Amino acid sequence: MSTTHKESRSRLQTLAACLLGFALIGGGIFFWRQASEPSASAPLNVLIVLVDTLRADHLGHHGYPRDTSPRIDQFAENATAFMNHYSQAPRTGPAVASLFTGLHPLSHGAINPLSRWNAMGTLASEKTTLAEILEGAGYENHGIVGNPNVSPRFGFGQGFDTYEVLPDNTSPDLSDLPLDEPFFAYLHFMEPHSPYQAPKPYDDLFTDPQYSGPVDGSHGQLDRIVAGKLSLDDADKGHLVALYDQEIRNFDKQFGELLDQLDERGLSDRTIVVLVSDHGEELLDHGSALHGYTLYEEQLHVPFVIHDPRSDRSRVIRGRTQHVDLLPTLLDLLDIEHKADLPGRSLAETVTGQETELGDSAPVFALASLKAVRTVKGYSLLMDDWKWIEFSIPKKSALYHIKSDGEESKDLSEERPLVAARLRKELERLIYTTPTAKPSLIDLTESEKSRLRALGYLP
Repeated sequence: MSTTHKESRSRLQTLAACLLGFALIGGGIFFWRQASEPSASAPLNVLIVLVDTLRADHLGHHGYPRDTSPRIDQFAENATAFMNHYSQAPRTGPAVASLFTGLHPLSHGAINPLSRWNAMGTLASEKTTLAEILEGAGYENHGIVGNPNVSPRFGFGQGFDTYEVLPDNTSPDLSDLPLDEPFFAYLHFMEPHSPYQAPKPYDDLFTDPQYSGPVDGSHGQLDRIVAGKLSLDDADKGHLVALYDQEIRNFDKQFGELLDQLDERGLSDRTIVVLVSDHGEELLDHGSALHGYTLYEEQLHVPFVIHDPRSDRSRVIRGRTQHVDLLPTLLDLLDIEHKADLPGRSLAETVTGQETELGDSAPVFALASLKAVRTVKGYSLLMDDWKWIEFSIPKKSALYHIKSDGEESKDLSEERPLVAARLRKELERLIYTTPTAKPSLIDLTESEKSRLRALGYLP
């Protein structure tokens, strides 16, 4: 796109946004408001860095003893770090859709359980995304993603000027984008997603040189663990965790380079940077591996850090937050109106320092739906200090007291039947009252099947 074309496009979008604002005041859904800080002539840019499959408890600023995340930890020291942040799903498609629509999986419909032939539950065009809202506010939007589960074919390209799905083993690069301001950039990194095979110099950073067991971090091997066909001893488990941690350190280097690029391009003082993961990963915590098959903490508790250049003070927030909070938070930080009936809440006043702590959070609802090595379907509800997990496939349920048993090692459903009944009733009420999207179905191409199979999403 030429410079003249870009300038014309920008002027037209600004005029259109203003006219839309006047037309919809009092009854509209979204419109651009004049911001006092920064001025309307210089809105902030937005960069969302999504790191796939990163559980929160393997980062330094969450207390992890291994040096997996020096640049992430440094970033968190000058930002707002939300220490108890939760995903709405243990899989990429539904989790990212909740981030970008502010809706629960039942409402956005991108549940995305894959089979050998198709993907059920893509993100429908009638669902309004963050990119579409920012497009209406005059932003240029660019996405570079390493995970094919969030490809335009599955509905995730809505509102983007450019959207690239990278080939295997490549990572997003900010230098590939023009970044004409104001911009929104979504960069989706695959590390530490399996296979756990970090490149040099990180390929032996944390592993024991004396280890001689079978664990290699490959997809096939991890699938065998999920299927119950491979059992590991303590040395094997330690090696598996070390391989995963090396992947985190590899991403940490790339994240640091990304921040350096922002500085070099003079964008750091005008860009809101969000670091978040879609979901976590099981590392034999409950006897299995990978993600998508359970709703335990290692699957749902993920890092979430926001740096607003207008406020560089470090804030560590212990109140519980969730993926559906991101959209209203960003829109408030950018001074853009949004629908009041979204299930999440805005965290903008916490990010800007107007609030020092969060009050009580809404219950955290999550959904698991997957057809791969095993077929699962279930829900979880985290409310107060309790968590209820209920699966219809396979049939099972459990109650955990998260405050005293963060590892979810003891099912208290029989000891505390009244609590279990209360959470089960609240879960049923939430499912019954949440607007439900009609799932759509698309057939996968041979290329898509091959790529998804390589990442362990198809058998």
